[in-house]
Amino acid sequence: MTDFRRRNLIVLGAFALLSVVLAAATLWMRARETASRFTPGEFLPGFATSVKNATRIHIVTHDNAFDVTYSQAKGWVLPARGNYTANFEQVRHTLIDLATMETVEPKTARPDWLPLIGLETPPRGSGTAITISDKNDHVLASIIVGNTTDLANAQGATGVFVRHPGDNQSYLARAVYPFHPSLADWLSTGVMMVESARLNTVTVTPVSGAGFTVKRDHPSDQEYKLDGAAPPKGLAANPAMVNLVPGLITDFAFVDVQPAAQVDFSKPVKLVAHTFDGQNIRIDAVTVKDAVWIRVSAEADKGTPTMQRQEAGLINARAAEWAYKLSPEKGRLLTMTREGLLTKAEAPESQPGLPPGLFGAPN
Repeated sequence: MTDFRRRNLIVLGAFALLSVVLAAATLWMRARETASRFTPGEFLPGFATSVKNATRIHIVTHDNAFDVTYSQAKGWVLPARGNYTANFEQVRHTLIDLATMETVEPKTARPDWLPLIGLETPPRGSGTAITISDKNDHVLASIIVGNTTDLANAQGATGVFVRHPGDNQSYLARAVYPFHPSLADWLSTGVMMVESARLNTVTVTPVSGAGFTVKRDHPSDQEYKLDGAAPPKGLAANPAMVNLVPGLITDFAFVDVQPAAQVDFSKPVKLVAHTFDGQNIRIDAVTVKDAVWIRVSAEADKGTPTMQRQEAGLINARAAEWAYKLSPEKGRLLTMTREGLLTKAEAPESQPGLPPGLFGAPN
């Protein structure tokens, strides 16, 4: 009786094992059939022919939402920023990416796996939603973009995970340019360009506290020095901090913009930069809700060549109506007092072979 039962258990176990093997084989064959049926191609079919009609780019991320729009009179602008000029290269790259994007292979369709590749629906999720419309608000293309990854045989392209809104099926796609969802990347930054070799001095006058000037005497000098009286005893100028100050001019950048009329500049920190060739850049800065906003102007020295006067005119024409928000790092640097550029002085090292106390005993 025992042998009979053992034989039954063996037979049942064999059938169970065979069922598992057959089921696995069936799933494997179906997966191969699905893969063999997938043909790489355009992710947004037809958009390449209609991209010329695009007049609105709507971007939604976890942190922000904004529009970039086009008109014959103004070109590409950001309406929510007072129609400030948009970065045309960013517009061009985005439209080219969407028009030429090709799928490489399908990826997960499980909703709980989408966060792993950055494809959750924004604004609650981590993805970036991009919608392109024409002048009649007809949607030409819509996509959710996620994380980037490397591609085999990339040939300069970028791998990016994408999906269609409302569809959990994700894909790995090939893009020509990386996507930039940050608003700062969509702002035209061509306000001024002052090469490092030109800069002579930068003077900062805070609302309160001691101001300072950093300078170099010759264009060939690599390091700036803190000008003025010697620091208090036990302190010295911090070279690393001193050499960051010129970057406020030579590496001018900002993260947001708004009309200058909306910012109160009545009590500003003042910065004046002078170049070896006679240009003067002036910046007024105020702090609004823990953010530093600035306005920029320029005025060439009297008797300077026409080039410098024209440069000042261009800077004033571009910047006259606008206030620019600095990154937190640049904002802290611009609102710093002289004390912020000082550090504890290093004790002089003893010279080998000299008797202790040669330079006097400590008090």
